[in-house]
Amino acid sequence: MAVRVDTGRYSRTAREEYPIFSNRLPSFEYSIYECVEQDEEFVSGLNKPSGLALSLDGSRLFVAERGGRILAVEVDSGEVLQSIDVGSLGYTSIGGLTISPSTGTLYFVDMDANQVVRVDSVLSSFGGVGCVYQSRANPNFQLDLDNARAQVEAECGRGAFSLARDYSCEVDGTIPNGTLFEQVHTDTGYASDNPDVQSMAEMDEAAALLANRTDCEYDSDLNFDALLLGGYYCHVCLPRNHGSSCDAGGTCANVQWQGFTCDNEFHVDYEDPRNNPLLVISSLHYDKTYPENSKLELMRGVTYRFTVRTGAGRPVIISALPEFQMASMAESSIKTLYPGDVGEVITSGPILVTVDDSTPACLYLTSPRTKSITMMVEGANECQGSSGSVNSGVPGSGTSSLVKILHLLILS
Repeated sequence: MAVRVDTGRYSRTAREEYPIFSNRLPSFEYSIYECVEQDEEFVSGLNKPSGLALSLDGSRLFVAERGGRILAVEVDSGEVLQSIDVGSLGYTSIGGLTISPSTGTLYFVDMDANQVVRVDSVLSSFGGVGCVYQSRANPNFQLDLDNARAQVEAECGRGAFSLARDYSCEVDGTIPNGTLFEQVHTDTGYASDNPDVQSMAEMDEAAALLANRTDCEYDSDLNFDALLLGGYYCHVCLPRNHGSSCDAGGTCANVQWQGFTCDNEFHVDYEDPRNNPLLVISSLHYDKTYPENSKLELMRGVTYRFTVRTGAGRPVIISALPEFQMASMAESSIKTLYPGDVGEVITSGPILVTVDDSTPACLYLTSPRTKSITMMVEGANECQGSSGSVNSGVPGSGTSSLVKILHLLILS
């Protein structure tokens, strides 16, 4: 099916029609649009389609079938231009297609063969014919279509003409039964029918208990949608790192109605009190700003994110040297995975540090004209300039470890 996603007309709200997904807050959008323009049978006669990929110029749509056939379909006409049989070559479990963004080459994955296959390569290897393209669209029809569109839009306005629109379609403005909306706001959902359960005002006592629910099984009566819509963005029952997107090894904490924090995320700012510039590290998770001369302890197996907000003209580097040096990136055993030459100045982006077994146990966050901030791997005894207290980024201690920079961005 081909759907023109920018079309359609507002019909009604879904708050009452689909109550399980509804939140009382007016900021949640539950509008239903109807009369969308669509070609309900763009391609038919398929056998278990398993992948789609659009050519770089948008003229051809490649459709894969699980059994080993790939169809090249012309977008303008919907006609099948070519059928490529890779099933006869042993690829009978295609699991997806993709187009190279740089070369336009078509690739597919075969689940049984455990391979990624380049289509033009496999066809030529077995004496097959590569992809060919000759448009099936009638040039005279296209010319007449363009002329008709120009004439109608000149008189009726842009977007008034469409071959796919159902001009007889009328939106349904019926308001459903409002009592359906109340069914979800009980014990299995938000645990209360009190509107404050879903607002910034306060948390109902019974609803607040949802934070401690651990009955995450598929047959539990806990409404998982209600967790998100009730303001729980970090919860043990939510998938993918308790619902958050903390970097590897991080633990999230819910911030009701606002989001979540991660214990492995820090912010780096620049301050200049009394013409005495310094770098300042803070943590939303621990709700604290680390005092000057404090040290951060980095834990093994955790990726730390340092979001630099120092501003233009104040580059920041994490390296194995306690002084700011552009060359330090090359002299230390730190690997830069960001594209570009070592020492290239990047204007935005985080610094990600993963603790493993590859580089020195002492790292320094430095900027010109400021004192460096020392970061010690758990178990490290001493670092250059490391006199003073150690502030752990996460609780606990352990054996010695080394650190590897996964992704280093220099901000200026």
